[in-house]
Amino acid sequence: MTGTDILGIGTSALLSYQQALQTTSNNISNANTPGYVRERADFATRPDTPNGDYYLGNGVQVSGVQRIVSQFVNAQVANATAANNQYQAYSQYANQVDNLLGSQSAGLQPALQSFYNAVQGVANVPASIPARQELLSQGGVLAGRFNTLYQQFNQIGGQINAQLNNDVSNINSLATQIANLNTQVMAASNNNPVGQPNSLLDKRDAAINQLAKYVSVNTVPQSDGSINVTIGTGQALVVGSSVTRLGVAPANGDPNRPGLVFVTPNGHVPVSTVVTSGELGGLLQSQKLLTAAENGLGRIAIGIGTQFNTLQKQGIDLNGQVGTDFFKVPQPQVFSASSNASGSGLPTVSITDPSQLTADNYRLSYNGSAWTLTNTTNGQNVSMSGSGTTTNPYTAGGLSIVVPTTVSAGDSYTIEPTTYAARDLALNLTDPRQIAAASVVASAANQANVGTATISQPTLTTAAGSVNTTPVTITISGNPPNTWTAISPASNTTLSSGSYSQTSGATIALNGWSVDLSGGAKAGDSFDVTPPGPGDNGNALQMAASQQQNLLENGGNGPTATFGAAYSQLVAKIGTETQTAQTSAQTNQALLKQATSLQQSLSGVNLDQEAANLLKYQQAYQASAKVIATANSLFQTLLQAVQ
Repeated sequence: MTGTDILGIGTSALLSYQQALQTTSNNISNANTPGYVRERADFATRPDTPNGDYYLGNGVQVSGVQRIVSQFVNAQVANATAANNQYQAYSQYANQVDNLLGSQSAGLQPALQSFYNAVQGVANVPASIPARQELLSQGGVLAGRFNTLYQQFNQIGGQINAQLNNDVSNINSLATQIANLNTQVMAASNNNPVGQPNSLLDKRDAAINQLAKYVSVNTVPQSDGSINVTIGTGQALVVGSSVTRLGVAPANGDPNRPGLVFVTPNGHVPVSTVVTSGELGGLLQSQKLLTAAENGLGRIAIGIGTQFNTLQKQGIDLNGQVGTDFFKVPQPQVFSASSNASGSGLPTVSITDPSQLTADNYRLSYNGSAWTLTNTTNGQNVSMSGSGTTTNPYTAGGLSIVVPTTVSAGDSYTIEPTTYAARDLALNLTDPRQIAAASVVASAANQANVGTATISQPTLTTAAGSVNTTPVTITISGNPPNTWTAISPASNTTLSSGSYSQTSGATIALNGWSVDLSGGAKAGDSFDVTPPGPGDNGNALQMAASQQQNLLENGGNGPTATFGAAYSQLVAKIGTETQTAQTSAQTNQALLKQATSLQQSLSGVNLDQEAANLLKYQQAYQASAKVIATANSLFQTLLQAVQ
């Protein structure tokens, strides 16, 4: 072996350990650099030289400087980041909605109870103007509470929408950054798997992890060194150096309900339904929860307003007139949900049965031959009866729908029956004398009756102004008592008769009113239906009784919830969602911490480990220098020997 061979080996070692020292020094200097991935100099033996029957080694070389990274761990961190940010955002806004609805001072229950207390006050003293004025005042307070709750919901919605726009802007910026880094990586790597531009890869990975804060991401490495990024369920955001930009546009035509879209040369492509994670997913989830709260509150507003308007029209006010609407009850909102639908006119939608209303919104679509109504909350089609005309409208879910006459295939519309009802409910009456506390007709049992049968307050079967108020006496006869007979005392003529059951009683409908008899009647017992006397409170009692009546949540077997119970159910639903969101936020925060710790243990810089490497490479470097010195000494000896 010649000195030159030893010199070459020593030089290769010296240069290799110099590069290893440089790599270690770079790790130490970037120990606190965000996004930096620890690097390692990989050593490889230089090709051997044949020497007769054996080979002699030729030293060492650095085969590459590799990033210590695991794409699997990186994906874990990205997924954990997206889930954590989703539930952090969702729990934040869910908590605001929950606190608002459940507030003892700002919630609906106190105003609802005060309103019904005022109704009872009128029932107690129906002719009292101060009591009537108090009812008007509390009616205004109740409508104002609905309005205020909606306004506060709207403020929360504004915060969500602002954050949505900000996140979309950040996503587009990060997507552009990733695309630019793809271009630089492709140019630097030149399709060579060895000698990758580590600093560029660090920046790209850091940008992808930043992107995961806003939306769930999936990455697909390409052979040219670039990486494709998809979001949601596989929608391409970055492909090589190309970017598809996200945007914010009204969802389903409602300008107050922005959604996510891909902005393409051919128009907007909605993607809200496929984005379920990251901060964007949490914001969209918060939008749905807020809509559920607005719709649930709006349904109660419609129920109360419609019920009181109905009762007002069945009573007589202090002026002797049939009552008019107590509240101004808003009608459903309808929006064009397709680009061509706006030119066809909007469907006419009205509420026919508040008890059947849900807290859901709908999409009405035309395919060229038939109309379809879809519940946008659960995606299920809703059965409709009728033909959609003015004389025979479609009916479904407590709604009446008259469709446009000029439509095209693909036209669709969004129907929001209750979303804005809390915002638009208002007091209609201004004069306390207009409160219709008196009944059009009243009923009473004869004080001389010996049986235990009772008669209900009359309910009107026609408009109050069309009711025949002529007094009617209903008498029980038979042995056993099994027949009722209605006569007009003024003319002593029989108006009608029918059978009476001691167990189920009888329902009697005459002159535009209906009453129920029930209980153990005796022959000769009688009941009177007459115009009410001065100061009657029959209709006010009906109004007060509506507080305890099930008038909402009609699933097909009749209403099952009072107004107060419906609000309590809404509060409980939002509270459950909030609790679930908070628990998920805590869980995913712990999972993110765990995934990040794993990533740092693999890719992060450990200063103790790097210090040990520094010492190891320094010693090897010094030993290599000794090899070179030895080779030089041998070479000098050789030169002296041949002189």
